[in-house]
Amino acid sequence: MKNREFIRVRTRIPVDVEADGKTISGEVRDVSLSGLWMPTTVPVSERTPCRVTIHLAEAITIRAEGMVVRSGPDGVAVQFLELSEVDSYEHLRNLIRYNAVDPAEAEQEFDSHLGLRSVDPELPPPD
Repeated sequence: MKNREFIRVRTRIPVDVEADGKTISGEVRDVSLSGLWMPTTVPVSERTPCRVTIHLAEAITIRAEGMVVRSGPDGVAVQFLELSEVDSYEHLRNLIRYNAVDPAEAEQEFDSHLGLRSVDPELPPPD
């Protein structure tokens, strides 16, 4: 039985998490449309607001506002509350699609969640 709403994919991508006035740099170990987990020994209190920057390439980042939802001696889990830049959503989708065990399942997931669909600029806006 699938307990998670979104597919999680394993990856190793540089990330910075700004929380409690400090920046924690590390690697994303798994990511989904709803958040990420990164190993760290830096303590961060649960329910702490944070800013996340995932570094895909030199000029390509995913930026999100989030909240620490789990913190332990081995790492932190961050829930995304809002993607901060227009391109961040598309970059996040591509990251998940290209790292998913089953890309078709990832596409189905994107299509089944309201507000998570790509907008075709050639189509007229909805009524």
